[in-house]
Amino acid sequence: MKRRTVLIYLFLLLLLPAATLRAQKPGRNRREAAEQPVLPSYDSLVVQRGTLAAREARIEKRLDEARQLFTADAPGRDALGANIVELERQLFEVREELESLAATMTDMEREQGFSLPLVQQETNETTGNGNRMLVRNRYFSDNLPVADYRQLLGAQEKEVRVAELLAALRENYGRMTVLLTAYQTAQKGPQADSIYSGIRTLAAENDELTGIIGDVWSEIFDTKVYAYNYVLDKNGENDLLALQEKQMNDLLLLEAEIEGEYMYEEAARYALQKLLVSGYETRIADRAGLKEAADSLNSLTPPTDRIEDYFLPVLDTRERMFYDFADAQIVRPARYKGIGEVPQVEIFPRGSMYRILLGAYSRAQPVSVFRNVYPLSQEVKADRKHYYYAGGYATYAEAEAAAARLKRQGFRNPRVVAWHNGRYDDAPGAERTQTGTVDNGTRIRYRVEIGGAGENLSRVVRDVIATRAAGKELSRTSEPATGAPLFVVGSFNNKALAESLVNDIGTVEPGLTLRIVTVP
Repeated sequence: MKRRTVLIYLFLLLLLPAATLRAQKPGRNRREAAEQPVLPSYDSLVVQRGTLAAREARIEKRLDEARQLFTADAPGRDALGANIVELERQLFEVREELESLAATMTDMEREQGFSLPLVQQETNETTGNGNRMLVRNRYFSDNLPVADYRQLLGAQEKEVRVAELLAALRENYGRMTVLLTAYQTAQKGPQADSIYSGIRTLAAENDELTGIIGDVWSEIFDTKVYAYNYVLDKNGENDLLALQEKQMNDLLLLEAEIEGEYMYEEAARYALQKLLVSGYETRIADRAGLKEAADSLNSLTPPTDRIEDYFLPVLDTRERMFYDFADAQIVRPARYKGIGEVPQVEIFPRGSMYRILLGAYSRAQPVSVFRNVYPLSQEVKADRKHYYYAGGYATYAEAEAAAARLKRQGFRNPRVVAWHNGRYDDAPGAERTQTGTVDNGTRIRYRVEIGGAGENLSRVVRDVIATRAAGKELSRTSEPATGAPLFVVGSFNNKALAESLVNDIGTVEPGLTLRIVTVP
């Protein structure tokens, strides 16, 4: 699957810094606050450096594995070579970013005379209104029952575990992509079996990881949302509660949208739910006056900053079927000395294989009956008859043409038979597909088209798309009639989500032309 999901305008507040939220309280000029440049804090750069360093390590590991396969003359050298070039490009870009970041941080250290490691910042107790860690403040300990507060602290501690599990999941996924590159062009044999064994091991590990991630993160998410709503309700913060209720409804739409679209729904669901919780926490810290916690939360990179790290495209990790496609020909000298040399027919559990049935007999036949046709295969079915087949074809048309040719060469009644996903079909037709299925209709999908924006979408519209349609592709094209710029978001499985996005964009920028189009 190729590389390839966006909550309402209010949901956009999830990504807004706490300082901006404070500026929007009564008594402050919103326009003046919005125009103030937001400079990155030193601790946010430390977070960014850690993220880039981790990405650098993942790319290096994948690059080493690809190079080892390439050096070992593994299958698919051309594809592996292209994969190595792409990984080297990504590694170069990451290292350039790290160098630029290091220079910026050095300048800040020189100007401000400090260097603050991230670990110290997260655990450092502060004076005033509490701790940089949101939940370790009296605002929660005083407002929550003892048991609930203890559970909230436990949920916070488990977040590190989820991050570690997700990192392992993405690492395994990256290694699978490298192995699959080689496996897709491997020839049948021990080498292909060895590569596939590695793929199966990684896939099994990730299946186990997703189960754990789903369980642990669900507990964290439910605990945090319950505790935050409890405290807000107790303190009469009805506007935040109303906002949260709306965002939770939007989240349900997004979660329905990702079903069946990605390799690991647990990872994609985490990104969406973490985005909601992160924004919720930032607003609570700001509303409660917990400046240290608000600043700390505001410096963290949101999990959807690199959405592709969580919205992982589906990989085809199924075992390949090495089909023995071969045209039936009369050859001389004969390839089989006796009927005992004719192999048993190979039946594949997936896909379709067409062969030419030369005859079904109550007893085994001498090989001379088949007039030097090659290749042959045979089997004894449940009716105890001996079946003999010639050739192997990917399509009905190819097999039908070969059967007609054999009939002209003297065979009495050669006819096409097939196996579809391991099941025998003694009368296949041209309408059958290679997978043995007939197209019974396609899934309806939708896209959102945005016109009237000029050459570029405004930042506020892009922010709405980035949160309300997280992971969906945003592309630019032209109006067929006028040639004016046209921006396209999607596609969507859920029309309600597309409609919600249109409403939100229309709210923040009413002058745009918005429409929902059914994707053919």
